[in-house]
Amino acid sequence: MELMPEQKLILVYVGPGEGAEIVRDVAVDRFEIQCLSPVAETVSRGLQRAAALLDASMAVRITKSMIDAAPHLRVVATATTGADHIDAHALAQRGIPLFTLQGQQDVLSQLTPAAEHSWLLLMACARRLVAARDHVLAGGWTRTEFPGIMLRGKTLGIIGCGRIGRWMARYAETFGMTCVGYDPHLHDWPPTIRRIELDQLLSAADFITVHVHLTEETRGLLGRVHFEQMKPGTIFINTSRGELIDEGALLEQLRNGRIAAAGLDVLSGEPQVRDHPLRQYAIEHDNLLVTPHIGGHCPEAVGVVVRFSAERILRHFGFSPCMVG
Repeated sequence: MELMPEQKLILVYVGPGEGAEIVRDVAVDRFEIQCLSPVAETVSRGLQRAAALLDASMAVRITKSMIDAAPHLRVVATATTGADHIDAHALAQRGIPLFTLQGQQDVLSQLTPAAEHSWLLLMACARRLVAARDHVLAGGWTRTEFPGIMLRGKTLGIIGCGRIGRWMARYAETFGMTCVGYDPHLHDWPPTIRRIELDQLLSAADFITVHVHLTEETRGLLGRVHFEQMKPGTIFINTSRGELIDEGALLEQLRNGRIAAAGLDVLSGEPQVRDHPLRQYAIEHDNLLVTPHIGGHCPEAVGVVVRFSAERILRHFGFSPCMVG
């Protein structure tokens, strides 16, 4: 159905409520704003008349069939650095640009929630926090069952030494740790991280944390052989994407104790993870802590990235954000 000339363009927003208010504030004078719940059928129907999509949820996969059924769609923006939940190839076939936050250092440089959550997972694993809490809630008070790992003097291996990896190095330095890093694409190397090859990092680090964008090149970056190279007793953190690693190999090393504990904010196939083997393992084992991809989800950060993404959409249509309000 063709849009009438006098009708406003439709901008579909999918994401947290606090972001919806910002989208309305930025774009309501130029667009009809439709804030949709993150349900595939709902989003698919909404896209059929939409000129723009702003996604801040990552909870719905934007598939080729959805895109093909959206004849008016002219731009898609995601308020995240990664966009593997969106069929970029289908968009490209239509000549529809996909805006992500990757490379947008002006807006990303001071956003720390993802790094903070990564550090939280690291410390929670080192001190067996969840298991100790559950022990107390069950009526126990036996401290010797929960020996912690002192961070001072340990080595943190950082795979991906960009924005989040550098924040992790700052935190580690404060705790008296040594940092080693692997990142073949980084030229401006941070002075707080000693650059080494991946196999050296795997065998040297007491803690390993992954901060890498998912691309066809990085998919499966850490395979079975890499997990077998890690030091016995390693603590492993991944808050980037589940598809970066061989999750079956991680599960095997958790079972046999080579990986002492793991903290994951991501799983492959999310958000449909009810039957995921790692989730099933975490139900019965306290050496795996899994959270639902909440690393960057803080209201302050959501507000910044949603506003930035909405303004990019306005500019794409030739509207100045300064004129909106």
